[in-house]
Amino acid sequence: MFSAYFYKMKKQQEISVHLGFWVLFFGMNILFEKLNSDKSLPLLWSTLQEIGFSLLQMIVFYINYLWICPKTIPQKKWFLLILGQVFLLFLFPGLRHIIEEIIIYQITGNHNYPIQSQLTPYYVYDNSYYSVRIILFSFVFYFLKIIWDNAQRINELQLENKHAELQNLKNQLSPHFLFNTLNSFYSDLMDTQPKIAEDVLKLSDMLRYVTYENEKDEVSLESEIQFIQNYIDLFSRRFDNQIAVEFQYENHNNFVTIPSLLLIHFVENALKHGISNDNFKPIRIDLKTKENRLLFRVENSYKLSENYDESGIGYKNVRQRLELLFQKNYTLEVQDANDFYKIELNIPLSQ
Repeated sequence: MFSAYFYKMKKQQEISVHLGFWVLFFGMNILFEKLNSDKSLPLLWSTLQEIGFSLLQMIVFYINYLWICPKTIPQKKWFLLILGQVFLLFLFPGLRHIIEEIIIYQITGNHNYPIQSQLTPYYVYDNSYYSVRIILFSFVFYFLKIIWDNAQRINELQLENKHAELQNLKNQLSPHFLFNTLNSFYSDLMDTQPKIAEDVLKLSDMLRYVTYENEKDEVSLESEIQFIQNYIDLFSRRFDNQIAVEFQYENHNNFVTIPSLLLIHFVENALKHGISNDNFKPIRIDLKTKENRLLFRVENSYKLSENYDESGIGYKNVRQRLELLFQKNYTLEVQDANDFYKIELNIPLSQ
């Protein structure tokens, strides 16, 4: 709810700022041209030249603002960023030549530059002021957008945290009492029914993990793996250990951390909706770390009558959480075809 509201407000304000900028920018250009224009030039040529030149500046501005900067600056691809700016410095005079010396000339019969000056080093140099000016404006707007996005993201995270804290307070019903009671059950059952005692201990660990670890922003990957394993074990216990689940993990670094309770949604979804009693089509859960990134995959078959939670609240919350935490530095791919469902998650690891 908060995310949708802020996103809508941000877009509206961004569009308003851009509209205001262009009105002011072109208004000053028109005023300057009126004060310094050659009265002998045909009105049609002057009008078309002003329209074409304004359109050209907007094209270069938004190529840099919407394409080059977002594709290079967040990933720190400085060499590609420099190449992009050089490309724009030559694109500007090239497009201006097409607009003024070809298109407008065909309509009015008038050139803006002498024929001998067109597409020469002088032509590029003479247009460099305008191209550099509009490129710098696009950089200013791009960095202002980054500052605005970061501020909005911080506000959004603060509101989400307050909402989560309130929800946790509602859900915490004397956790110490529950843990002490489960520990008492474990002690009573340890000698007579060790399997049940082991399940009680796993349940106690899971409740403790959900209650206390969830308060932390990040937990060790090892703890998250153990939580998933306990969840699978208890789920399997419900069906007399007759479910077909393969959980494989490779953690090459015991000191890495991930956001708490991030992966359990996908596991729970697979166990809830997937076909878990077919040994030929087991639910597969694979987790491994590689080059300081977590690669997590869950795949399973399901009955066509089942409706996955992809469009539900849980899935939307996961998507929203990933966006807030990692911005563009993650991938979540979903494959849903016929009776087969697979998710692949790739996120950075912290240390």
